[in-house]
Amino acid sequence: MKTPFHASLMTLAAACLLASAAHAGADEAAALKAGHLTPYGAERAANKDGTIPAWDGKPAATTVGANGKRNDPFAADKPRLTITAANAAQYAAHLSDGTRALLAKAPGFRLDVYPTRRSAVFPQGIYDQVQKNAARARLVNDGLTVEGAYGGVPFPVPKNGHEAVWNHMLSYRGQITTFTADKYVMTAAGDQLLTSRQKTSLLYPYYDLAGAPEQFSGEWARARIDISEPPANAGQALMTIDYVDNFGKPKDGWQYQPGQRRVRKSPYIAYDAPDVSAAGFTNFDDVNLFIGAQDRYHMKLLGKREIFVPANNNGLMTRPIKDVLGKGALNPDAVRWELHRVWLVEATLREGKRNVAVKRHLYLDEDTWQAVLADTWDSQGKLWKTGQAFTMVAGDQPLATTLSYAWFDLLAGGWVYAGAINETGGVAYRSYDAKQMNGFTPAALSSGGVR
Repeated sequence: MKTPFHASLMTLAAACLLASAAHAGADEAAALKAGHLTPYGAERAANKDGTIPAWDGKPAATTVGANGKRNDPFAADKPRLTITAANAAQYAAHLSDGTRALLAKAPGFRLDVYPTRRSAVFPQGIYDQVQKNAARARLVNDGLTVEGAYGGVPFPVPKNGHEAVWNHMLSYRGQITTFTADKYVMTAAGDQLLTSRQKTSLLYPYYDLAGAPEQFSGEWARARIDISEPPANAGQALMTIDYVDNFGKPKDGWQYQPGQRRVRKSPYIAYDAPDVSAAGFTNFDDVNLFIGAQDRYHMKLLGKREIFVPANNNGLMTRPIKDVLGKGALNPDAVRWELHRVWLVEATLREGKRNVAVKRHLYLDEDTWQAVLADTWDSQGKLWKTGQAFTMVAGDQPLATTLSYAWFDLLAGGWVYAGAINETGGVAYRSYDAKQMNGFTPAALSSGGVR
């Protein structure tokens, strides 16, 4: 039985926690204003030897062509060094586990390392919300729920791994984004298969800048995918809703099958459920290297590293696909690598939870907060898969965001390249419009999915 004395102690403890959180928020907001960080929370200064330059806040000079694709603003750059299996040991401190393993495994794979271009610039309205989030955002439910955040990364000065991963999940990718992209599977035998062509539409209520935190429903994203190829899968459609509360409501999903002509609620398009269109090489939580609820993992922040990562890959996305796909990896001539500061997060399974990836490493680019490399380990503790995500720069918006990504199976061989816009056109961005929500409902799937 709680006595008045016990109740007073509980009230005092709660008040102390709130005061502590408010004080920490004030400290983070002050750090963001101090000038040594960018408005997004990255280090503004160059690194010691100048191989990572200072951030100047100037958008890259991108234009949108007739095909909707953005040009490569850094096409004139030349590689400053090349890393192969033969000299990988020399650069080991700047390579992820997966990159080292892929250099050893894939014949001809190499890293052409270009001068680092800190092209990640975002709208001032986003920066304003990030500054507010630094003072008002907090985590509850053991890191599974974000409260008080809106319109920007919630934790520009992260204190733990869950805060950093929420930054990845809630990073700015536009307000309404639409593109058509292909998915290719390369088998260990060297066969290349187009396994899916899909129109992806993304709507981000979290980035309705006319809204406010107190009006926010908790849905941070709605995604709709309409599949047109191959013929056997044409007409299928998926829809998901992601929430900022992974404790009470991790994710919702629906699926439309034209043969059944009905929409079904589906629990199988989340977590480690296999993505059939990727021939088992990836699961649904491998999208963008990690997506979905964090309730199966503890996220530990291992600090910052200077790592060679894929970056500023507009050029990759404008090449014909025949010049991109290789036998064991992407054609190294097509991929731009740079040295970036990244936050390293280690995900390990919570007690009583399961996932086929028992451990993950996520490398979050400090300038975008998005995962650009990822490694996963299997239940035997073996390094199993490594992922690479490729950033597109859109200085016309402005924004920088990962779009296409690849996963490589280091044990069985074979890999998948997803989100490929090489043969399908560019990415369209629109301002948030609540009326567009009508196309992001389960009922809308059946009308749009019929072939």
